[in-house]
Amino acid sequence: MIRAGRNGCSSEVIFHGRKIYHDWKHGNTHKSELGMKLCTIKWIENKVTDESKLNEVMDLFSDWHLYENGWYVPYGNGYKNEHLWYYLVQMCGYSGKQPKALDYLSKD
Repeated sequence: MIRAGRNGCSSEVIFHGRKIYHDWKHGNTHKSELGMKLCTIKWIENKVTDESKLNEVMDLFSDWHLYENGWYVPYGNGYKNEHLWYYLVQMCGYSGKQPKALDYLSKD
């Protein structure tokens, strides 16, 4: 099961217009509700504003999977890069530490 991520104020976290979901033993959403899996790499390539920073942005999203109805950030055997996830949900001291790579994504 999965559930929508929440920040420190218990508000659901949205990233570029989509909710972010994560594994949760007592979640109330089935992963199938995320809909069709989309190409995260293509999404990043279309959003990057500075091609020289593409690898840096790709690394930021190494754990992220894009679906038509949301983002999915599985824990599995641990995160490869937890910075963006922890920043958005305000965990583990990342609350005020925006990843620099976010500066290289278009805002739309």
